[in-house]
Amino acid sequence: MSHYKEPVYQILADTRLESSLTKGQTVKRSYASDVMVNDMGGDGGYSTQAITDTEESLSINKEKEASIYIKKLDELQAHLPLKQKYGRKLAQALVNQIDGDVLLAAYQGAGTSLDDGSFAGTSGNGYTVTQNNVATAFTTAMQKLRLQNVVYNKRFQSGTKLEVPEGMPIAIISPEILTYIELYLGGKDTTLGDEVSRNGYSGYFMGFNLFVSNALPWTGTLALATQPTDGDTVTINGVTFTFKTTLGSTAGNVLIGASADAAATNLAALVNTPGTTTAQGVALSTANQRLLKNITATANNSVDTVTFVSSGWGTVVVSETLTAAADVWTTGKQQLHCLFALSKSVSLVVQKNPDLEENFVSSKIGRDYIAWTVYGIKVFQDQAPQIVQLSVASSSFTASDTTPN
Repeated sequence: MSHYKEPVYQILADTRLESSLTKGQTVKRSYASDVMVNDMGGDGGYSTQAITDTEESLSINKEKEASIYIKKLDELQAHLPLKQKYGRKLAQALVNQIDGDVLLAAYQGAGTSLDDGSFAGTSGNGYTVTQNNVATAFTTAMQKLRLQNVVYNKRFQSGTKLEVPEGMPIAIISPEILTYIELYLGGKDTTLGDEVSRNGYSGYFMGFNLFVSNALPWTGTLALATQPTDGDTVTINGVTFTFKTTLGSTAGNVLIGASADAAATNLAALVNTPGTTTAQGVALSTANQRLLKNITATANNSVDTVTFVSSGWGTVVVSETLTAAADVWTTGKQQLHCLFALSKSVSLVVQKNPDLEENFVSSKIGRDYIAWTVYGIKVFQDQAPQIVQLSVASSSFTASDTTPN
């Protein structure tokens, strides 16, 4: 049995532009400038306004593949049909990649952002959600959508086939947020509570249809103002990086260099290219490279931090053994980004749908099996007001299972 993350991108994705894709790798749209109302002159005179059309482009720029080699003898001796088994795994891997990319695009393109500062807390920090304030988070997100003048449709009816109308209010949340909702509703004899317990998707709460995802975007910030000590470590998603005065040859070693800034730059470089050994870092094992897939790092030497952005993983668990007491993973800056939006608010064009192809391998009794896809994603200007992202404090959250099945 294999266990996969449940993709939710179909709820967010608007695929109507696929019909416009006839040639090349770019889909273009334009939006018109606003106009204003003026007073008419006493003689009936009027003033014309200049108008402009601004063009936006969606590029088909994501080419992804997942491939394996199966020896013929292994296929004959396997207790399950290997092609069928791994074909499903390859396709699911590509679907999950698209899912993570769509959710990241929605987060980055959101017209409204909420965090702790939106609830009388510290601006820039994640909002600590509990069963006592989860309703406030949802009603505030709905308020922000209403202030954007967006028009939305009513929810679909539970118990019927799940058909998502355009413009339906949706919330894509983590399992922890759903738990807080369940605790909030616990013991309350209300129609809302009964309806949530009966619904087959994840329920309806405070005006939003709920969808749970283990692939929401995550961001984290590591403070690194002091030059690390030899042997200090930083761990990201189960992968340990060790700062060293002399680099050596151990996988994951990072050269400290002449300053804290140099150490931060070297750490970010190895996270971004984990399969490459340089004079500043030693390449990771294949297994650990997999754990850093879709995680990027940016060193900001002006504020002595390294910022990490992850897609497709959900909560990323981090830790450190840095000697300097001030150099830590900033608790408020470990954030999972939940999405409140209208359905079909992210444009997705899939030029090549994932499917399985076979290639014979020269001089071998076996075949390569390749699944691949080509697609592009964009949040256009008129879609951004339909998306609200809520930065949730996630330092106490648990990572979803990352064990291959």
